Parts: sequence; structure tokens; C-alpha cells
Amino acid sequence: MCCCMAKPNSFTRIAAILNPGMIAGKLSDHSFFPDVPGSKMTFLRGQYALLCMLLGLIYAVVVMLRGDYRFIPWHLLLVSGGVLAFYLNRIGKHTASTLVLFTLANSFVYLFSSVDRPQDGMFFYFFITNSLSIVLLGYGKLWLTSLLVLLTLSLAVGAYLFPSFIIPVPKNITPEVEHMIFIINLVVSLLFGSYVLISVIRANYFAETKLIKSHVELKKINEELDRFVYSASHDMRAPLSSLLGLINIAEKTERPEEKSLCLQLMRERIAVMEGFLKEITDYSRNVRTEVKKTSVRIVDSIHASLKELDFLAERGKIDISIMAEAGLTILVDESRFSVVLNNLISNAIKYYDPEKPNPFITIHAAIKNSRLVLTVADNGIGISQEHTKRIFDMFYRATTRGGGSGLGLYIVLETVHKLGGTISVTSEERKGSTFTVEIPQ
Repeated sequence: MCCCMAKPNSFTRIAAILNPGMIAGKLSDHSFFPDVPGSKMTFLRGQYALLCMLLGLIYAVVVMLRGDYRFIPWHLLLVSGGVLAFYLNRIGKHTASTLVLFTLANSFVYLFSSVDRPQDGMFFYFFITNSLSIVLLGYGKLWLTSLLVLLTLSLAVGAYLFPSFIIPVPKNITPEVEHMIFIINLVVSLLFGSYVLISVIRANYFAETKLIKSHVELKKINEELDRFVYSASHDMRAPLSSLLGLINIAEKTERPEEKSLCLQLMRERIAVMEGFLKEITDYSRNVRTEVKKTSVRIVDSIHASLKELDFLAERGKIDISIMAEAGLTILVDESRFSVVLNNLISNAIKYYDPEKPNPFITIHAAIKNSRLVLTVADNGIGISQEHTKRIFDMFYRATTRGGGSGLGLYIVLETVHKLGGTISVTSEERKGSTFTVEIPQ
């Protein structure tokens, strides 16, 4: 009887904005381009070892059923070699595992194909051992891959031209048994060989997809970096220039009331700068840190956000109502959820309509289809259609009122996406706006 053998976002944008030098580091980091081919080859190598064990056991059973026990030691050696290769692959000794598999496979294919019985189809397995040597070692070990390919070729030619008969010649092989062995060898070779090719194609597809995605991401980085440098320099220069002017006035005046006014205006300018820096920090924290979900009581989070916004002058002029069950909770990243709430509520407060007799903000929260649906609606000044499509862009200002940097809604969008959710807006100028956020449980 013959034996046969056969054989692995967003953070980048803000990182570039805050420190362009980090891009090079990220590009060399394996976490930036996940090693899809490497992990796939590890998996494929393990399957190769398992196939060795399986084939050894199958042929051992076949020969025992036929009463020919001379081949049992060879089959057990094949199984043992497969176990060793599987263990080496499991502990990360990938090259050693590949070499064990190569030596094991080629040795057995050569021994069982060099008994002058080409009708058994054992030569099919040389194609598998050759292709797997190339795939598993990869381009990084090209010299070793080339050497193993030449060795496989030499063994195949030698087995065909110079039969060795190192192992016993099978006895009592009927045409039916011979036909069965040929079919087994052909089917296993074709199936596993095809699987190897599909695995390589799949690994290349994922690697190319990651590369294309990263290329698009880098283009966005360059565009956003240009906008950031221009907008940030303008937003930081304006309050600094105001501070210098106020300092000059305070130095020249002797009147206490003028000095007091200058100090008040300085505080306001500094508050603008602090708000801008806080927005950058919020965005940076969103993209730099992993999402850590905890049980959050929605009503408590809304009240906490409202308390943080008590300093806004318009806060006391607006009727704010909360429509949510007191015990409503959701598993979400609390700090990110707070950023979303703070920005949406503060925008609704800042852009209220002072001409309306009863300005209001309604915050509604409920669970629908295993998702938190949060809406922040107001009857403020609203947003015109021409601006609605762009309000989530970086540094985009739909109005000069409020003195915002244009980062707030951009941060909200990126934060909601980080939470796996979506955000939408419906608005009509002079009538009000409704922002709707959906976050999965």
C-alpha cells in the first residue's frame, strides 16, 4: 500500500495634525497595516501539519485492514512529524515548522513514489510540497525558497528516473485498490492545492485592501493638515492679538474701570483659546484611546452635561426639558458620550433665537431595536440648506455667531463613528434644528 503526503481613521488624521512626524512611525507599525498574510500563513501551516497527521492515520487504517503491517511505522512517523510541525507553528517557530513539514513531506513523497509505481499518482504531491514551500516561506526568504524548490524538483526527477525501493514494494495490489489510491491522491492534491492558491489570493486581497484604505486615509491627512494649519493659526492668532492689544491699553490707562474692563475682555479671549484647545484635546483623545464601554445612566449624563454648561450666558434664557426614563442605561464609552452630549447641547444653547418668546431645547432618549436613539431638538436660529450638508466638516462655520472654531460638530461626528453609531440633522432656517444620534448597545 502506498502512503501519500500533502501539505496562513481617524486617529491617523489627528496624529498627523498634532504631530506630522508620527505618520512615519505609524506606517512602520504592524498595527497600522495588520499582518493579514502572516496570520493567514500561520493558519495554513497548521492545516498543512493536520493534513499530514490525517493522511498518516487514513493510510495506516487502510493497510491494517488489508493485513499489511510493514508500513505502519512509516505512517506513524508521518503522524509524529505532523504533530511536531503543528507544535512548532503553535509556539511561533514558523520557519522551523515549515522546514519540518518540507522535509517530512518531500521525504515521504519521494520514498513512496520511487517504488516504480507511477500509476499510484504519488507524484501529484510534489506539486503541493513545492507550492507550499514557496507560499509558507514567502519572498522574505527567497534564497531558502529557491533552494527548497530545486530540491523538490531533484527529488521528483530522481524518484521517476531512478526508483530506489527503500521502502517495501506493496503486495497484492489489485486494479481496484490501485484505482482507489490514485483517486485519493488526485482528489487530495487538487483540493489542497486549490485551497493553497485561494488562501494566497485572499491574503493578497486583504493586504491590498488595507493598503488602498491607508492610501486614501493619508490623502485625507494631507488635506486636513493644510486646513488645520490655516484655521488653527487664524483661531489662535486672533485671541492672542486681542490680548496684546488689551495689555497695551491696560498699561497706558490709569482709570481703574478701564483696567477692569481690559481684564474682563482678556478672560473672554483666554476662554476662547481654552475652548479651542479643549476641542482639539477631545478629538485627540477620541482617536487615540480605545473604546471602553461601561453602564451609563442616560439621564445622569444629560444632567452632568447641563451642569458643565451653566457658565453659558444664554443658559438661563432657555427652557430645557429631558424626555427619558429615569432608569434608562446603555453600555457605552462614558467620556465619549459626554463629548457628544456637551457639543450638541452647547450648540443648541449658543444658537438659540432671542427673538422667539419661548426658546426651548428638548433632549429625548430611548432604546429602539437595541440602539440608543438620542435627539437634541431646539427652536433656535436653524441652519440653511446650503450649510446643512457641510456642518460636519472640519473647521466649517455655518455662521459667525457664537465664535466657534468649526470643530465641534466634526468632533461629534468622529466620536459617534468611533462608538459605531450614526448622526443626522434636520434643520430649517429660523425654525430650529434636530440632531439625531443612534448608538448600538
